[in-house]
Amino acid sequence: MNPQLDDFLEDAFASVKPTSAKIGRVVVEPDYNLSPGSDADAAAISEELRSCLAAQSLSDDALASREGLEVSIEDRFGLLKKYLLRITLHGDAVEEPWVEVAPPGSWI
Repeated sequence: MNPQLDDFLEDAFASVKPTSAKIGRVVVEPDYNLSPGSDADAAAISEELRSCLAAQSLSDDALASREGLEVSIEDRFGLLKKYLLRITLHGDAVEEPWVEVAPPGSWI
């Protein structure tokens, strides 16, 4: 487990603003077998997350469920696939940040 990866992802995703009023929060689960990337990776991964979220079909029922709506990370989002195991969207909002980094298997 690489705790520095949390800091890298939190910093990278800090600038990502909501892409839909339906999404209250985004939970990402990192692949802790990896080390943090470069500044270039940080800028690119935040842009990939924006694009990935904007492309989603949002189900109100799934967003409202406890499990949320799990996003399928397409191959075109190479850095997301590299650094993240899962992206889950939830309809309920929490305080900042909008994108939360959580250990795999956490219920946030």
